[in-house]
Amino acid sequence: MVTVLGETKAAFLLGCLEMSLWIFGTSAVMLKVGEEPFLGVCYAVGFACGNVVGILAERKLALGNVVVRIISAWHGPRIAEAVRQAGYGITTVAGEGSEGPVTVQFVVCKRKDMKHVLRVAREVDAEIFYTFETAGGANHVQSPSESRARRIAGMFRKAVPQF
Repeated sequence: MVTVLGETKAAFLLGCLEMSLWIFGTSAVMLKVGEEPFLGVCYAVGFACGNVVGILAERKLALGNVVVRIISAWHGPRIAEAVRQAGYGITTVAGEGSEGPVTVQFVVCKRKDMKHVLRVAREVDAEIFYTFETAGGANHVQSPSESRARRIAGMFRKAVPQF
C-alpha cells in the first residue's frame, strides 16, 4: 500500500524488511522441508496469516486520501452544508439519476476521515448512495483531524517537555 501511495522511504524500508524475512524464512524451510514436510504447511499458513495481518494493519492505519462521491436525490445542499460545518471541503454538481435529478458531491479527505464524512452525510439523508476511490496526488486535503506526524510530535513533546 505504501508503494501505491508513493511513500518511497516507507516502501524502501518495508521492502527490505519483507525480503529479509522472506529469504531467511524460505531458506530455513527449504533446507528441512524434505525431512519434515510439515514445515512446508507451516510456512504456507504463516504466509497466509501474514497476508491477513497486513490487510488488517493497512485498514487500521488507513493511509492515504480518498475521493468520496455522495449522491442524494433530495438533500444535497443540506449535506454539503453539514460536511462543510464538519471541516471538510466539498464540491457539489447537479446530476441526473435513473429516477430524476440528483446532487453529486465530491469530498477529498484522508482515508481515516471517510467514516466521519459519511456519518455526517447520513445524519442529513440516511438514503445516500456513495462510492469512493483512492485519491493519488492530491495537493491539498482539508481535514479537521490532526496529522499523524503532528500527533506523534505532540506525544514526544509530552514525554520529553524540554523539547
